Amino acid sequence: MPRLIDVSDEVRAEIGDDEADRLLTGGTAPDRYDCTSCRAPGDATMDPTATVLFVGEETAVLAFAHSRCIPSQVVPVAEEQLLGAVRSINQAPGGTPEPLQPMYRRPHRPRAPGRRSLPQCSA
Repeated sequence: MPRLIDVSDEVRAEIGDDEADRLLTGGTAPDRYDCTSCRAPGDATMDPTATVLFVGEETAVLAFAHSRCIPSQVVPVAEEQLLGAVRSINQAPGGTPEPLQPMYRRPHRPRAPGRRSLPQCSA
């Protein structure tokens, strides 16, 4: 079944054409997801869906969002923040963490000028 997935040029440049094509054809994209913006359930076969790539120094995690909530984009984050989020997502029921499984491992490279970053919480 075709997926309604948007992979921006920015995300495509990070993950490569082959992986982007697999996402668009449904080879590596889930049918259902929790929107990374509003947290409500989404269905990539029925809802226009954006790819959001969270990028640390060495790790990148691909997430999905309703296109109405957030556009497809690359979001740089601190490596520690990203790894903490992955650990939280991978937390098994009962409080036992599963092995860390980021979506991508990427070689270290300096961030391009002008990239956006997540706002820092002041709490």
